[in-house]
Amino acid sequence: MEVIENKVDPVACCPTCGNPFLGKFCASCGEKQVSKHDFEARHFVEEGVEGITHFDNKFFRSIRDLFLKPGMLTLNFEAGRKVPFMKPVQLFIVCNLIFFLIVGGSNIFALNLNSYLSNSRGGLFNTREYFLQKFGADADLNALKLLFQEKMTSKSKTFIFLFIPFFAIACGVFFFQKKKGFGLHLAFATHFFSFLLLFFTLFYLLIELPNEWFFHAGEGTFNSFATTFNLTALVVYFTIAAHRFYRIKWLWALGSGIFAGFLFILLLQVYRIFLFYNIMRGMD
Repeated sequence: MEVIENKVDPVACCPTCGNPFLGKFCASCGEKQVSKHDFEARHFVEEGVEGITHFDNKFFRSIRDLFLKPGMLTLNFEAGRKVPFMKPVQLFIVCNLIFFLIVGGSNIFALNLNSYLSNSRGGLFNTREYFLQKFGADADLNALKLLFQEKMTSKSKTFIFLFIPFFAIACGVFFFQKKKGFGLHLAFATHFFSFLLLFFTLFYLLIELPNEWFFHAGEGTFNSFATTFNLTALVVYFTIAAHRFYRIKWLWALGSGIFAGFLFILLLQVYRIFLFYNIMRGMD
């Protein structure tokens, strides 16, 4: 293929799929016809800046709709308006990264080793008994706590996507009369959890950290407040999002929001136990 400068070769063929160019871009795969300008340093910098700003525009536009118009991102996705916004999975990955970079391993999805060894939780899920059988009563608890927390930080971030298919299945059952494809339920659940991750990040920055630094509310009091506040926000957001996306009446939407709250609590407990036994199997 002849490389020309700042001009489009009308008979050039696409280097990726082999089809002839009908303009600046390949009509089959979207590949751009190359020119000498593409390899100049100035163009390299321009593309880098454009890529960053393009990502920023998509991200902030998606976040705006995610917070201010619950359910609208999924509506746009269903309507095929995908170019101005980040794709659902892409948005979830970015929100997941932001959440764990800011909040770290001590978050709502992860528990420290002491929590699993307490009489209440350990007796209910046999985590304390399992730990003692594996390491014995004379184990170096401090060293194991550090190792456990390191693995918990990594694995709680890795497996968090497991919430999404369960919520998508629940949406498929709860809103089966709407006859939407399972991919749309997945998109709705993905957007919902993207919101949750950013909401929990804001809660950590605006409420949890100030409490640790200035107000020093008791652990039991603060945990009760945090649970009530976060669960209420989850139910309200899901209610509004379901009303907008599934086009259902408010009473039905509220019922689905309350159900989503109970489902989240249930899955959260299962997820925490799953993480414990998964980490334990990898510790020596």
